[in-house]
Amino acid sequence: MKKTFLLSCLMLVAMPVMAAYTGRVYVDKNKNGVFDPGEKTWAGIKVSDGLNVVETAADGSFTLPGHERERFIFITTPSGYKTFNRHYHKIEEKQSGYDFGLMPYSGRIRKDGSHKYIHIADTEIFNTENHEDWVNNVRDYARNEQAAFIIHTGDICYEKGLKAHIKLMNTENMDCPVFYCIGNHDLVKGKYGEELFESIYGPVYYSFDAGNVHYIVTPMPGGDHAPGYTADDVCRWLKNDLAHIRPGTPVVVFNHDLLTYEDAFIFKSKNAGSINLNEHNLKAWVYGHWHINYMKKQGDVYSVCTSSLDKGGIDHSTTAFRVMHVDSKGDFTSELRYTYLDKNICIASPAGVMASGVLPVAVNVYSSVSPVKEVLYTCLADGK
Repeated sequence: MKKTFLLSCLMLVAMPVMAAYTGRVYVDKNKNGVFDPGEKTWAGIKVSDGLNVVETAADGSFTLPGHERERFIFITTPSGYKTFNRHYHKIEEKQSGYDFGLMPYSGRIRKDGSHKYIHIADTEIFNTENHEDWVNNVRDYARNEQAAFIIHTGDICYEKGLKAHIKLMNTENMDCPVFYCIGNHDLVKGKYGEELFESIYGPVYYSFDAGNVHYIVTPMPGGDHAPGYTADDVCRWLKNDLAHIRPGTPVVVFNHDLLTYEDAFIFKSKNAGSINLNEHNLKAWVYGHWHINYMKKQGDVYSVCTSSLDKGGIDHSTTAFRVMHVDSKGDFTSELRYTYLDKNICIASPAGVMASGVLPVAVNVYSSVSPVKEVLYTCLADGK
């Protein structure tokens, strides 16, 4: 009897105890990062611990059970809002409460849900300098043309690049939400490959909404150093994330690399099954990695690759960032905006003197930060 009792006690002690995490989502009206009396709470916001996904209650509160491989509590940022500071909290040993303050940013998403966003990739700034020109191009275009968000799909590059890039481009200094994916060269030496990335940029998989589209960030399967996450981890979370969106919602996935060359976009794992993303109204898989500007229709899904906006591509493509114009149904058109061109104008050719004596002149004009709608040009001949 005594031995049996002792064994039972030992088994009880050895069993892991999962913590419950609580918090609330609210509209941070005074933008101080603290939930104050009178501030509106928000029901129906999706919150995750990296495995489980729940929705906030009527009073904006949530409870998550936690799990063995937990590292962050993060939310699916709703359309038209950005989070105070960031969309995630690192799980701390002595902390169980995690609040998220949301702030509206107006004018970036139209009433029908249509919007535009900027895609950049492979900036690889570990061995380059003087980044201000292209960063300013992206910032000014986002401001001038009211981009809903900026997404960087990875290869910031190595420890030096990872530590520097967040200072160049973040939600505060770009004046719109900035999201990052992890690339193969962002998996660096540490306890696990994404340790440094997580300490700066947060979780390597998460989601957010803009307009009528559900956007999902997924991590590179591997890279320079072995990641701590597995395809099983991502697949389990992805199933839970997709289970909380309305059927028929347009979905776009961001990753550093292309998932497949086939028409069926099936995310596979070893022990957690698979997900056929085509069944979830996948509109596009947007990536980088190959340093080319390329778009292809694979069945019903577009795969979209963007080259480096500061160095150009290995396909000799010009330095550019991509603008995606998304309509109310989640369908889109794509446009490349060339960098380093500040109100550039060049005479193409005189078109011949007209009978009236007027000399028409054809000119090419371009500006990185906004489409050119009108240009005023003065030509002097013999001082006149």
